[in-house]
Amino acid sequence: MLWNAPRAATAILAILIAAPAQVSPERTSLTQAKINSLPFNVGETLTYDVSFSKLIFSGTIGELKLSVSNPSEPMKTPMLELKAEAVSKGFFPALFGIKVRDRYITLVDANDFGVHSSTKLLEEGKVRREQKSIIDREAGRVTFTDRDLATEKSEPRTKEKPSPSWIQDVLSAIYYVRTQPVKEGAVIPIPVSDGGEIYNIEVVAGKREELKVGSAKIMAIQVNAKVFDGRYLKRSGEMLVWITDDDRRVPVRARVKTSGYTINVELRR
Repeated sequence: MLWNAPRAATAILAILIAAPAQVSPERTSLTQAKINSLPFNVGETLTYDVSFSKLIFSGTIGELKLSVSNPSEPMKTPMLELKAEAVSKGFFPALFGIKVRDRYITLVDANDFGVHSSTKLLEEGKVRREQKSIIDREAGRVTFTDRDLATEKSEPRTKEKPSPSWIQDVLSAIYYVRTQPVKEGAVIPIPVSDGGEIYNIEVVAGKREELKVGSAKIMAIQVNAKVFDGRYLKRSGEMLVWITDDDRRVPVRARVKTSGYTINVELRR
């Protein structure tokens, strides 16, 4: 129960069961021409502390690491490999015997940042699953496969559905927002594929403000990820992310409030 909360923060970020907000399979209004240059380079690694608070209880519950690399195998089309790893740590996971190591791997086209494939490797207590989505951009289809790795004789579950030819997943959406000029009041629509379903979310830019990150003071822009209230997640809540107001647009802080608890994600290095 406790670790479902930091996973919600992970995903800009969140992989909780949600009611589909169906999106037309035609290409969205987002254009490939908007991806002129990337504010991050291969080799960038960002590490975050994830903490939980509810009433008088609070503490660190995990660590989140994001990284950008070249694909491990040669590809016909230039690709970038985005990775995220969320691991449990701290008092609360130890108290409840919750051991988590979730990994996310996304391949995106280096030219227009459209997703080619998404893989989740979930290890949560006794649960071990592999979930993979393949986007056929020419056909406008997504094929999702879910494998139970903890049960040897379990048959994989597969489904196929229409999909926009240009689409993101919950990990690539974090990086896609960084490619966009984020000005106060700007609305960034993002079609997202998750679990073989298609969702339509928006990220709304707020005001600039000064934040203290470690020993430094920086200017950041607050963005509101509209993922609750049935847009992506069924429950009500709020997800705010602060990104640096510079050319790199680094996410330095995130805060998720839902169901009486708060999750904070803070950049450590």
